[in-house]
Amino acid sequence: MKKLKALFYWGIRLGMKITGFSEQFVLFLVMGGVNTLFYYSLYSFLIYIGVFYAAAVVIGTVCGVLFNFQTFGRVVFKNFQMRLLGRFFTVYAVVCLANIAGLKLLEFVGLTNKYTAGAVLVLPVALLGYVLNKTFVFSGKESESGNLQIPTGESD
Repeated sequence: MKKLKALFYWGIRLGMKITGFSEQFVLFLVMGGVNTLFYYSLYSFLIYIGVFYAAAVVIGTVCGVLFNFQTFGRVVFKNFQMRLLGRFFTVYAVVCLANIAGLKLLEFVGLTNKYTAGAVLVLPVALLGYVLNKTFVFSGKESESGNLQIPTGESD
């Protein structure tokens, strides 16, 4: 396990060197990718087996929230206080509603394929989740990493 962790952080350092981004932001991008893969796989499976798209979003979001709390709290923000879980769930309730509204909007403009629509919304929904988590969950005194700035690509 130590070798795997060392390899993981070697990749993070390489990402930092290549992009000039901070360690925390590179970790956010990597964990965001893992979280997105988890959520979208579950969402797609639920659509495939015939679950109504709004229910698929809700189920995927609830399962994703529990998974994301682990990855973002422990790995990215280095803050895994269980008392933050309520705020984390609240943020993802907003994210879930925004995702459903986005799917409905895309359907209204003619994008009826729920797989494609879900994929189109991955980045905007993920960014909304990041901003809300940074602002309302892992901010201030509760977070050891409360001063994260979205990097511009320039060396900090």
